[in-house]
Parts: sequence; structure tokens; C-alpha cells
Amino acid sequence: MYFFFIYATHSTQNHSKALSALHFNDVSFWVQSQQQTQGRGQRGRKWESISGNLFLTCCFPRRKNFFSGQHSISIGVSLAEILKLFLPKQLVELKWPNDVLLNHKKCGGVLIEADDNIYIGIGVNITSHPDNTQMPATHLQAYEPVDINAIIIKIISTIPNFEELQNFEQMRHQWWSLAKNSVPYWSLREPINGTICGIDEYGQLLIQSENGDLTKRHQTFL
Repeated sequence: MYFFFIYATHSTQNHSKALSALHFNDVSFWVQSQQQTQGRGQRGRKWESISGNLFLTCCFPRRKNFFSGQHSISIGVSLAEILKLFLPKQLVELKWPNDVLLNHKKCGGVLIEADDNIYIGIGVNITSHPDNTQMPATHLQAYEPVDINAIIIKIISTIPNFEELQNFEQMRHQWWSLAKNSVPYWSLREPINGTICGIDEYGQLLIQSENGDLTKRHQTFL
């Protein structure tokens, strides 16, 4: 698998799309940038991209059995578990679908986009975090010294394992164990009428009403 490092770009997602269109179609690769000028998160929200933080995209050819929701959940779980290795004394949790929380504050997230390829964007606040956000934010080095290069090496050696999902049932239970206690700290776009009780086999959020009926909230993908 190829790995590209660039000092600055609009976004690692867009850079990956350009590489795929021009030279690397049907090839898996990673793109890391030290700085993004037009970083974005879910639903097109701006992702503040200050130098020193982690901006990374994995690109791989789309497969027939690809389910965006499953990958979104699985990669969020993977990222949370990786950060737990580097922050063993801190509380690492998840917010639906794949925002990573550090002591109830957002420190990272995942953005998935697709055409003929799948683009998995990963952002983690390492040295700094934005102040004016919908949900309180933080960064890793506010709690413990961490090596960004060591985190990147761990990510690129782990994430490719999720190109072919073998057991999403186990993954969804792992996601819920990382998410269920953080629910009171979530900030969602629309109010929830009911109790959040997990995710389904496609990564949709399950909400149980007072009368016991289940409704599902879909993830947003581009």
C-alpha cells in the first residue's frame, strides 16, 4: 500500500480523490497532510485543521459487499481502541456514529465518502482543538504526551483490516460498549424522542420509544 505525505492541502479527502483520478485508480493508498486549508467533517461541516494535528485519508477500491454504515462504525471503534492504547489513564468513548470522545469531549472523528473508491478520512486533535464547536472539544496532549507518528503507524497497520468485515455483529456490540455511557454528553443535530439503545446490523442508531417501538436514524454519507 502506498503512503503519501504532503505539507499542506485543501483536504486529504480531496487530495486522495485527485490522486485516484489521475494516477492511482484501483490502488489502495494513504495520504497524510501536516495542514488542511479546507478540512471538513460530517455533513460538510468545517473541520478546523491546525498544523500539529492528525489529518489522514485511506483510499481503496469499492467492493460489492461494501456497507458504508458498517465501515463507519468499525473504523470509529478501531480509532477509539487505538487511542486507548496511547491514553491508558483517560476515558475514551464514542458518539454516534464515529466521533471519538476523550473525557466526554470530542477529540477526533471519521468521514467516509465514496465513488468508485472508498475514502476514509481520519482526524484527531493532537496538539490543539477548536474552541467554538457544537460539542466541547479537547486534544490528546492536554492529558498526556503522545507521539503523532506512532499513532499514525498504528492506524495504517490496523485500518486496512476493515476493508473486508468478517464479524460486524461483534463490532456493533463493541461500539455500544464504548458509546452507551457517553450518551448524556452527546450533541445531536435533531432531538431524540426515546432512549438510545444501540445500533442495528447496518450501523443505524436504534431509538426505543416509551411504548417499546424501535426507530432508526440513518448516517449521512457523501
